[in-house]
Amino acid sequence: MYSFAFRAAPALFSLVLLIPSHAAAAENEDIADLKRMLQELKAENRRLSQRLSTLERAPAARRTNPATTHERPTAVATAAAPAPAVAAPPAAPPTLPAPDLSEAAAKRPLGVRVKDLEVVWAAQENATRQIIRDSLSKTGPKINSFLSLSGVVEGVASRTGSFTGPTQENLALGTAELDFDIKLSDWLTGAVVLHFDNGTGAIFPTGNQPVVPTNIAGVGVDRFTLDRTHISVGDLMQFPIAARFGVEVLHFGTSTGVARLDTLSIGTPLTTEVFENRQTAGGLEFAWPTPPRQPPPAPVVVPRVSPLVVAPAVRQLMGWLGYTPLPERPFQPTPVTFPFDPAPFYGSVVTYKGSDSIIPGRTKIDDYNASLGFRTRGHCGVPYDQLKDSLICPWTLDFHVDYSSSVFESRFLRTSYLPFLNQIGQIPGVAASLKTSFGPFAFVGEVNTAIQDARFIDGLGIARSMMPMTWQASIAYQFDWNPWIQEIGAQGDYISLGYSGSKDMAGVSILQNGIPTRIGFVPQHRLFLTGGEWVMDGLKVAVEYSANWDYPVSAGGTGKVAHGWFGLIQLNF
Repeated sequence: MYSFAFRAAPALFSLVLLIPSHAAAAENEDIADLKRMLQELKAENRRLSQRLSTLERAPAARRTNPATTHERPTAVATAAAPAPAVAAPPAAPPTLPAPDLSEAAAKRPLGVRVKDLEVVWAAQENATRQIIRDSLSKTGPKINSFLSLSGVVEGVASRTGSFTGPTQENLALGTAELDFDIKLSDWLTGAVVLHFDNGTGAIFPTGNQPVVPTNIAGVGVDRFTLDRTHISVGDLMQFPIAARFGVEVLHFGTSTGVARLDTLSIGTPLTTEVFENRQTAGGLEFAWPTPPRQPPPAPVVVPRVSPLVVAPAVRQLMGWLGYTPLPERPFQPTPVTFPFDPAPFYGSVVTYKGSDSIIPGRTKIDDYNASLGFRTRGHCGVPYDQLKDSLICPWTLDFHVDYSSSVFESRFLRTSYLPFLNQIGQIPGVAASLKTSFGPFAFVGEVNTAIQDARFIDGLGIARSMMPMTWQASIAYQFDWNPWIQEIGAQGDYISLGYSGSKDMAGVSILQNGIPTRIGFVPQHRLFLTGGEWVMDGLKVAVEYSANWDYPVSAGGTGKVAHGWFGLIQLNF
């Protein structure tokens, strides 16, 4: 061996002498690069080894230490959950992959082992966060023991036609609302609702204020306004009469001033658009007979309604793009205790001071509103768990009639017919409405009308006589329905078809800058076809097609049809 080395040395030395000097310099640089890469590889191996040791020690520490974070959320959730009236099956522990510490796993590349253990560690942390969220969610929207906060933010994209102009596209903030619910006791409650207004509408214009140039149309001041508020003294579940005062929408048909709570359409039915009457009013409400005192019903585990279209499509797209969600703690439905059925007969009588435009210089509170209703429900004498395929049961019914001493106090009629209100005076009206549901279907029917003719001379000197009237009918269907669903369209997927119509609402003419202008009109017919989905808790998307038919030319309209498309995204919290 040594003799071979001594014989080869002269030959190698001669060969080195023949290599150019620049090749030697390049070789030196390559060696330096190799040394640097070797040092970086050693440092990376040390880092991975330290990370591997930390990850392998973490599961054992969690198993042996009962005071770790994986034990605390479970104890908190157990203490926070109310004791159910019936025994519920214990929640299954989170199903998470265990770290593979076998000899075969130890032979895998170090980077793969680290990645696998990091996935397990992240999944365990994710499960812990879920347990904590479940525990904290039991507090609900409460700010403190008396005050709860909720609200909605809504964006609407639209493409709509017009009876007299071109088709328009728009992207707007449909609603931004904050609801504060106050409950000092069962006998004293209240609410404050703040609503965003951009100041360019007909109800609260700000374009004529000094801070805004009056010659620029459509410019307003963004602000939150007091939309509704009330104080209620009494508990109709314990006593038949309660007192109520506030700024509210008076009972007249299905109108409550919050269209998203009344109908499933994005647009507004003509019944609400024409007759919504918001006033500062006070009076009494009642419910009879008072429900007997009894123990609360046993809690029920309600099946979860799953989205069927948008959410699965998004998950599929994310999978195609390479996203793999971490393992999550299995969903365990919380038993729900449903409230007692309210008294079947209910109603209210309130009074308010109407507009001075109808009775100039009025000094008395001489307008009032009265309502009387009946509600009931049933399940055909069959347990709910046997009604999963039923198209009729369970069922609900709510019918009420309302009286208003002056229908021209409504927002639309008051602002549209303002120049003629002193001629029109107080025109009483009545409304009758029916809300009912059968299995996965929901129906709404309503008729609102004045009961006296309103007579006046319009802006062109023409004698007018009108008796405003509107009606609506709608049907909705809930997909993935189960018998415990309390409100159709409040979760999962739904479709809705709604029709509303009007009579004597073709409008009148006034002179603006010497030009006859049509005011105070609504479509003669309106149709909505709506589909929506709650893609996740608190987030709804919906699309809608609408068609509006104007009155014929002989009745003062244009005889045209306007089509529209709407898209909605709504956040509820």
